[in-house]
Amino acid sequence: MMKIERDQGLDTLKAISIILILFWHLQPVRFVTRNDNHTFIYFLNGLVEIFNWQLTLIAVPIFYIVSLYLFFQKIRNKNYLKKRLVKLCSIFIFWSVIQIVFATIINSKFPNLSWEMIIGIEPILPLVGDSVLYFLFNLIILIVFAYFYQSLNFNHKKLLSYIIVIFSLILFELTCLPKFSVPYYYLRNFLIYVPIAFALVNYTNKVVKFKFYYLATYILFSLHDICLRYYNYSPGIHSRISVVFGALTLFCFIHPLKIQGNWLTQKLAKYSLGLFVLHKYWQYLFILLIINYPVSINIGIPLNILFLTIDILVVCSTVLTIALLRLTNLKQFVS
Repeated sequence: MMKIERDQGLDTLKAISIILILFWHLQPVRFVTRNDNHTFIYFLNGLVEIFNWQLTLIAVPIFYIVSLYLFFQKIRNKNYLKKRLVKLCSIFIFWSVIQIVFATIINSKFPNLSWEMIIGIEPILPLVGDSVLYFLFNLIILIVFAYFYQSLNFNHKKLLSYIIVIFSLILFELTCLPKFSVPYYYLRNFLIYVPIAFALVNYTNKVVKFKFYYLATYILFSLHDICLRYYNYSPGIHSRISVVFGALTLFCFIHPLKIQGNWLTQKLAKYSLGLFVLHKYWQYLFILLIINYPVSINIGIPLNILFLTIDILVVCSTVLTIALLRLTNLKQFVS
């Protein structure tokens, strides 16, 4: 069988993104803040908060860009759209059933049918929050939209691109105001990545050459976000200009590099789906264990070692689950 050559740049981006997503959901670095804490502890806590809000949240947009980038590369294959949608829909339905069954078991009742359940944000799991399946639902819609987008003639495509990018950036800037705020999982937060991915495929050099300008914009609007949070405004999770330019910056710096493939990067990239959809189940179980059987770990510093230990166990259990599923016919749902 001919070995399929993987794009090491895209694999690296996927590996970085899944690590950032796990950092956001698990938040392994937590400091215990008390009234008698040294100022340095508050400073470290602030750095962790900046990392969580300004870096980890570019992960989901990177996944969308990578997925759409591959789509625009392969769309010339007449059967690719159908195959891609069938696979994504089957994965979405499979994990939606798992989510509903898991939620039904732990809540002892079947969740109410709602639009949020249909789009993959519910049922919510106690202790760990929303379902992550909204990502797959949005990706399905984005790929359908991308298909019609790429079929437009040059002028119409250019006009639509400008409209999407300009209106998205304006709306993102307005989301810090309560009147304009939108949930983080809304599709409109991610439409901007369709023209971005198309440009990265078809006008690579023209886009990549401005990467330092993207970096400067990312830094500028990250400072903007930090100031807004300091003054108790609430910038969106994904609907921020800094997130868009952070994702674009990372892609433009990483993808063109001649990166040598390595085992860990390839495995993280290949099984990023499994890590993404499975980790919250283990996170719930281990947090539940802590609540029922509290354990105190004191090492003399205000770092919450208990949560760090739990997060390591979550990752190890998730990896073990993926390894077991690889041995079955269910391997298609984790890779």
